[in-house]
Amino acid sequence: MQKGHTMQDRRQHERFSITSLADLEVEDSGTHQEAYVMNVSRNGVGLYCHKPMELGQRVTVHLTFNHHSELHTESVCGAIIRSNPHVGVFLVGVRFDLMDESTHPELASFIDEREKQLAMPPA
Repeated sequence: MQKGHTMQDRRQHERFSITSLADLEVEDSGTHQEAYVMNVSRNGVGLYCHKPMELGQRVTVHLTFNHHSELHTESVCGAIIRSNPHVGVFLVGVRFDLMDESTHPELASFIDEREKQLAMPPA
């Protein structure tokens, strides 16, 4: 990593706040951990977890969210890229393996709409 570059500088896609719960399933053990979703992007998700996660650990994120007044759950595979203690919880970052319109249509649509809203000039 070059000096002076922030995490935001390195991100390929904007992150969007989302009020949601997720079930984090560890692939090797099948254990589950409930998490609160902090934000989401095309590349991954930021979570608040009660327990630390191991960097590189393979997980499936079962993400439940409200889109067009309907509750949706989509499951996305990825890897833990961050797990840091923060005020009694852990900030956990998951980088998705693949998340696009063909594999996760509702989540991709949710993010598309947020990107369009962000690109709109203020009224």
